[in-house]
Amino acid sequence: MRRCTLIIPDSGPFNSLWVADALTLLLDLDMPIVVVDAVHDEVTSDPVHYRKDRDVQAFIAQHRSRFIRVTTDVWQMERERRKQGMKPKRNAGELAIADFLSSDDGLKHYVRDGAPVLLLFEDRDVRVINKPPNVHLLSTVGLLRGLERVGVIPSADAVIRAMTHPTAPGRRPTDARVLTDLPDGIDEPAATGTSWTP
Repeated sequence: MRRCTLIIPDSGPFNSLWVADALTLLLDLDMPIVVVDAVHDEVTSDPVHYRKDRDVQAFIAQHRSRFIRVTTDVWQMERERRKQGMKPKRNAGELAIADFLSSDDGLKHYVRDGAPVLLLFEDRDVRVINKPPNVHLLSTVGLLRGLERVGVIPSADAVIRAMTHPTAPGRRPTDARVLTDLPDGIDEPAATGTSWTP
């Protein structure tokens, strides 16, 4: 079986898994994890004031051999603007993600020679134009259902409940995640969402 690369072009999976105290599930996939620079900087931007940023930063640093932080031209220009004290450009993060998903040295680099890629996202706006057949799009909920199916976790619903009703240490009700692929208005997770089997 060919090795799959996990690409996270969206901060949502990091945020949701942190709320559930389940970031280590990313390691259970035993795949190299590619994180777009804008996403990395967003989820680790203020470790002094925000526990989530501190925890995610420490998690990535502790497992740095598993993570690949890719740079985009758009985000490098934005970082320079900020260093010079210029006002942040609107939607720079989204533009950096779009840059990665469409450029030859971005997503296309990882699918060369037909290598399989798993794109993990929560943002409904994530779009891959001319998506190669070996690129698989998966939501965090779908990932959890797949992990349950193969016995990596006992219950996807338990993790989803921890995301939507935070109880882990240091999490507050305001950290609750709104997962777009769960039915609207449902208080308990239901068996919905596409799943993936690793």
